[in-house]
Amino acid sequence: MESTSTWQAFLRLFRVAQPPKGLFIGAVLISLLQAMASLAIPLILQRVVDNWSEAALDARLVAIFVTAFLIQVVSSAISIYWLHIVGQRVVANLRTTLWEHLVALPIPFYDGVKSGDLVSRLNNDTTTLQQLLSEQSVRLLTSFVSVIGAVGILFTLDWQMTLVILFSVPTTLLIVIPLGRKLRKIAKATQHELGDLSGFFAELLGEIRLVKSQATESVEVAEGKRRIERLFGLGVREGRIQAILIPLLNVTLTAMLIAILGFGAYRVSTGALSTGSLLAFMLYLFQIITPLITMTEFITRLQKARGATERISELLAIEPEPYTDEPSTIRQSSLSFEGLTFRYGDQPVIDDVSLTVPFGATTAIVGRSGAGKTTLFALVEQFYLPSSGHIHYGDRDISTYGRNEWRQVIGYVAQDSPVLSGTVRQNILYGLTRTATEDEIRHACDMANAWSFIEAMPDGLDTEIGERGVRLSGGQRQRLAIARALLRDPQILLLDEATSSLDSESERVVQEALDRLMTGRTTLVIAHRLSTVQHADQIVVLEDGGISGLGTHQELLRDNVLYERLVKQQLLGGNQL
Repeated sequence: MESTSTWQAFLRLFRVAQPPKGLFIGAVLISLLQAMASLAIPLILQRVVDNWSEAALDARLVAIFVTAFLIQVVSSAISIYWLHIVGQRVVANLRTTLWEHLVALPIPFYDGVKSGDLVSRLNNDTTTLQQLLSEQSVRLLTSFVSVIGAVGILFTLDWQMTLVILFSVPTTLLIVIPLGRKLRKIAKATQHELGDLSGFFAELLGEIRLVKSQATESVEVAEGKRRIERLFGLGVREGRIQAILIPLLNVTLTAMLIAILGFGAYRVSTGALSTGSLLAFMLYLFQIITPLITMTEFITRLQKARGATERISELLAIEPEPYTDEPSTIRQSSLSFEGLTFRYGDQPVIDDVSLTVPFGATTAIVGRSGAGKTTLFALVEQFYLPSSGHIHYGDRDISTYGRNEWRQVIGYVAQDSPVLSGTVRQNILYGLTRTATEDEIRHACDMANAWSFIEAMPDGLDTEIGERGVRLSGGQRQRLAIARALLRDPQILLLDEATSSLDSESERVVQEALDRLMTGRTTLVIAHRLSTVQHADQIVVLEDGGISGLGTHQELLRDNVLYERLVKQQLLGGNQL
């Protein structure tokens, strides 16, 4: 049952990989031609040797022999080249399909996996499958043809010697199959461990500043060595099995060769077999041994590839988010929450929230850390789906819009201001579906108070900022994110502490730009600064996932104890609510 499901999984991935059919079929046919030519050569050589011994060498037979040999060599070269192209196309298509699928997977999926493990599936697992789905599958077919053809011809040459060969085949299989099963288990564990190790390396190298600042180099080196040694142990176990498998296989094949050679020499001495027939017999024996080695190699690779197949199949089975690149046609409207509830497991993070965010108005959301403010934004972005309740934009539930179409109308400036490696320009234009002019880019940077530091960079807008913007300060990354939002010209603004990393002067300039941008747009602001909160059209106080207060600054100071406490804490403690 397991074998059947594995083959089904392989076939599904083969269809997903979409190999070039014409080239693949051509490679199969050429490989079969090579197998046929290989089968013909010993028969021709038998005739040549027997005729030579009779001092009557047939020139026509020599010509046929040379022709068959050339066909074998040329077809082998063509087959190898075509199969290499097919293999490269298979792995490229698999990686493309996996990459498209990964990008389309919902945010909750990424909450439970490590990025290094996914990178391992993209690189290592697809490479593991490459040769099996292309080269090895064709070689297995030609090996079957070679073995069946050779055995058939051997029966016509000498059925008694052929039986000696066939007797040794089950012995070989009894060695290969159980050891192959053990190899599969080890290979699956190795793939899993390799994914974990990749994730560990990616995470630690990505946060190397944290490691350095906490002086934990020795701790992380020790952890890395422990993981590497665990992978080493699996490799040793795999080598142990191969150390048993390969010598046993060699001994079996050598014993078979000696037995057949001795038995053949005896039959030649009795006149039951000609010298040419014995030579042909030995050549056919090698034509059986080589495909058997190929089959053994295929079985080994098959066991190794099972783990990769399962991991890729599991990934492709996860339902992706539907998305489209079509431009958004959503019209401006008000945003409303109706009985909105969201849970992580059994724990409610947002609990029965009902709220209307009027069109063109600014709504500030305040509350203690962990009250659910950022989760509310994530629900608006449809990063997560509500456990119950609805979010409407106008008279439509936002879930009825395509995810990309909906997100195109949102400008999101997150608290941590993520940026990508590349240039300043690429980061500002990231996600923009239209072409922006230089003046528009310059204006957006001015409005975000970013142009002064961009202009001072070596290459201005075309300056490389490093992986995750490592060459920028936190405030600079924040201002690039604000410039990106300004250039996007969204209907809905989600500002998650958008000015939190700016100094007072920069905050004033950026806040002025945001005030202009907010005009005519529906805006939600998570704010810790009193200056932002007190000028909002309405303020929502979140407490334990629910709304404990709603009104203007003055109304909440009068009626809401938590809001009054938060304001006093800011006034006493500085600039943060």
